[in-house]
Amino acid sequence: MYSIKKQIKEELKELAKNIRIQKRIFKSKQREESVTWSDLRDKYRLETDYRHRHIARCLLRGTPYYKIESKVREGNEPDQKLIQKFKEEYQSRLEEVSNEAS
Repeated sequence: MYSIKKQIKEELKELAKNIRIQKRIFKSKQREESVTWSDLRDKYRLETDYRHRHIARCLLRGTPYYKIESKVREGNEPDQKLIQKFKEEYQSRLEEVSNEAS
C-alpha cells in the first residue's frame, strides 16, 4: 500500500515537471509571437489536471479543503466532479493493492 501512495506522489511530481517544461515552451513561443490555441489548451489542460489530482490526493490523506486552497477566486473554484473522479481512481488503486496483500 505504501508503494502505491509513493507511486501516486511520483505521478504528481512528473506532471508538475511536465507543466514546467510546457511553461518554458509556451514562454518562448510568446516571445516569438507564435503561440497557437493548441499551445494554450495543452498548458491549461496540464495545470487543471494537476490541480484536481493534487486536491483529490490531499483529501484522501485527510487534509481539509480549506488547508489545500485557502483562497480561491470567485469563478475559479475546482470542478468537484473531476476531484471525485480522481479520488475514486486513487481509492480503487489503493484497494487493489490492499486486496492483493490480503
